[in-house]
Amino acid sequence: MNNMNTLKKETVLTLHGLKEVKIILIFKTSVILFLIALNSSGLLAQNSTDKIKPLFSTGICSTGNGHGGFYSINTGFYKGRNAFSAGPVIQQCSGKARGVIVSYSRVLTLDSNYQSNCGMKDLFQLNFFSSIQYTTKLPLSRGALREEKLIWGDKKPGLDNIRLTTAEIVVGFEFHVNITNQLSWKNYFGASVYYHFNYNEILNHQKIAPSLCLGSGICFYFHKINSKQRLDTYM
Repeated sequence: MNNMNTLKKETVLTLHGLKEVKIILIFKTSVILFLIALNSSGLLAQNSTDKIKPLFSTGICSTGNGHGGFYSINTGFYKGRNAFSAGPVIQQCSGKARGVIVSYSRVLTLDSNYQSNCGMKDLFQLNFFSSIQYTTKLPLSRGALREEKLIWGDKKPGLDNIRLTTAEIVVGFEFHVNITNQLSWKNYFGASVYYHFNYNEILNHQKIAPSLCLGSGICFYFHKINSKQRLDTYM
C-alpha cells in the first residue's frame, strides 16, 4: 500500500514537472514568434519607406488570473500599419506597480484616404493585437479573495497574505473609434493563458489556466503630414 502511495505521488510530481516544462516552452515560443512578427511586419526592417514614429497610450484591462484590473501607461513606436509598445502596469486594487507589459498590434482595416494623407481617418478601425504581461508578488484582487474565502472558509486562514508572480499571454482584437485624427478610443478583447510561478497553495484560481481579457484605453501618435505637425492615432 505504501508503495502504491509513493508511486502515485511520484506520478503526480512527474506530471506537474512536465506541465511546468510545457508552459516554459510555450512562453519561449511565444516570445520568438513575437519577435518574428515584429521583423516580418516591417517594424524592424531597414528597407521600408515608412518612418518609425513615437506613440503613447494609456488604459485599463482585466483578466481571470486572480489579480483583477490593471492600469497601463505605454510608450513605443509605430511604422505603417504595425505598432509596438511597452510600459509599467499598476494593479487596481493594491495600487502597486510591480509589472510590465509588452504589446504588438496591426491595423486590419483599409483606410485609403488617410493612408494617402488626403482625408480624415475612418470612424471605425479594427486591429489585431498580442501582448505579454509579467507581474511580481501581487495580492489577489478583492473579488478573487472574496471568492476564495467563500470556498475555503477557515481552512485557509492566510489567503490575505498570498502574493503571486504571474505571466500572461493575450491574443485578440481591438475595436477603435477614431473620434478625430487626433484622438482614438479603443476597446479590446482576447483569449489569454496565465501562469503563476510561485503557486505554493491550492486555490480555486488554478496555477495555469485559459482566460478572457477585456480592456479599454486612449491612444495618441505624433507625426508630420504635409509639413504640418498633427496628432495621429493608430492603436
